[in-house]
Amino acid sequence: MSVIDNIRLTFLYIEFYSMGKTWVYPESYIPYNIFRYIAKGKAEFCIDGEEIIVKENQIVYIPQGCRMSCRALSESFEFYSLRFTTSVFYEGEDVLKEYYGIPRIIENEGEDYYFKEICKWVKKDSWVKKCFVRGYLDLLIGTLSMRVNKFDKNTGKVTKKNENPVLKIAKRKEQIDSRVQLVADYVVLHPREKYTPQKMAEMVELSKQRFSSLFKANMGKSPMEYVREIRLTTAARALLVSNKNINDIAYECGYEDANYFIREFKSAFGFTPNQYRKIARE
Repeated sequence: MSVIDNIRLTFLYIEFYSMGKTWVYPESYIPYNIFRYIAKGKAEFCIDGEEIIVKENQIVYIPQGCRMSCRALSESFEFYSLRFTTSVFYEGEDVLKEYYGIPRIIENEGEDYYFKEICKWVKKDSWVKKCFVRGYLDLLIGTLSMRVNKFDKNTGKVTKKNENPVLKIAKRKEQIDSRVQLVADYVVLHPREKYTPQKMAEMVELSKQRFSSLFKANMGKSPMEYVREIRLTTAARALLVSNKNINDIAYECGYEDANYFIREFKSAFGFTPNQYRKIARE
């Protein structure tokens, strides 16, 4: 199993926006990944100091952790904004660029269908909507990756353009330990439980020291850093897709002290939970 097999995509929010010529988005820290499909008009985006012009029928990729500002350059500017996170994050790496080869801007060749379907399904009152939303998000990223990389129909393998796959394998250990995977998946499904490195190690019958070392090598972070990230990501999604109060969300994500949760959330995302909810829905 490769690193890319271990990456889980967590949908957060999608919305369609229609802006006028005076629209300006002030420079802000972006605490999640964003895809924006430009449905109409033109605008200037500044991402980590890089100024780019985006226009109708383009898809823009905005990575987690960057700083971004925007302004409209046309009478009207309309776009879908799709926000999500990834379960694997190595410090200093752009996961979608590094492992999927996703560029900053790519011309739409029918991928707008996925944006529209996700937007449609999130509004449905159906127990299966999560399956469709998750599936369309996976399809969107897979389709974009195949378009910009070399795809071998015989082997089903993708090789990124201008990349030596041997060097890539040497750069990152590609094998994900099944014991680490088991614990990581369990945490995703049960963020409310109380965890310690010792308890997590006992789940797969390893010593605390061995498990912690193995987890760090495979996931790029310590066991408790991972637990914290999963809890906060789960909370971030709940803030965007529900109207639950902060205390309830904190409890459901494993935080017994709401004030501590607020401090942790602000440290991770740059906003308090209420600010995050308000800004994301603007």
